[in-house]
Amino acid sequence: MSDDKEILLNILYEILGKPEKVYDSKSQYGYNCPECGLDEKKGNLEISLEKHLFHCWACGGINNMQGSLGKLIFKYGTKQQKKIYNLLQPEQHKPKEKQKDKLDTPEGFTLFKDSSFVYPVRRQAYNYLKQRGITDEIIDKFNIGFCDKGKYSGRIIIPSYNSKNHLNYFIARSWDLKTKVKYKNPESSKDEIIFFENLIDWFKPIFIVEGVFDGLFLPNSIPMLGKHMSVLLFDTLYEKALNTITICLDNDAWADAVKLYHQLNGGRLYGKIKIIKLTDNKDVADLCGDISDFYVDMR
Repeated sequence: MSDDKEILLNILYEILGKPEKVYDSKSQYGYNCPECGLDEKKGNLEISLEKHLFHCWACGGINNMQGSLGKLIFKYGTKQQKKIYNLLQPEQHKPKEKQKDKLDTPEGFTLFKDSSFVYPVRRQAYNYLKQRGITDEIIDKFNIGFCDKGKYSGRIIIPSYNSKNHLNYFIARSWDLKTKVKYKNPESSKDEIIFFENLIDWFKPIFIVEGVFDGLFLPNSIPMLGKHMSVLLFDTLYEKALNTITICLDNDAWADAVKLYHQLNGGRLYGKIKIIKLTDNKDVADLCGDISDFYVDMR
């Protein structure tokens, strides 16, 4: 018996138990199906180690208990078993990675520095930013622009770039205060990116905020694009953050902020997590000066 075959049989034994049918010469084995026949002892779940395929003759078409052996192991196996099988799995059975469409800036996107102030649309967009306390320095630093045509016409565009300076997301905010749809964002998943990743210095203190506009006012900020942190951001902070991490959510999300504090404050980050509580009449834009009065001692 080859080493690979023995390893696979051990994995299957740990998952499915002892086979009811054994055809060693063909490398075929019959197990009790975990979906329909654990107690029947009929061995309806047939596995071919030579072809790396499985099929339950009782419920294959009903419970989708058929296909590549990796599908079975990845459904019922442990993390360690999946890791081992991944090394033995034939290349043709490995799941193909989905090719992600490249994200481009939207049609009509123009940087403020590349447009004339006398252009009415540019002036409307610029005045909106000024009303929110956004300076020319902030506009230039974050490559903020606007759209005057296309799907995102009439909206401020705040782009985000990954560590390789490739566009990974953008926020499109209408400057018309009467619009019903304030934000219109790309179809890309926001949970698969880190906003402003190219600007983050992992050696310096990091601020975690809700929205992109919040991230414009605090140094070294990462917007979560909501009240909850993605798994990617959570794991990346644990891997890369080398200084303090301050959580600063809106005042209506205090419970979410406290929950996030306790989730992060462990392992190598223990003691490095801080939290800010905003009062009812304050928002993140008001924290540009001394923020020490807003820190909360969670000990």
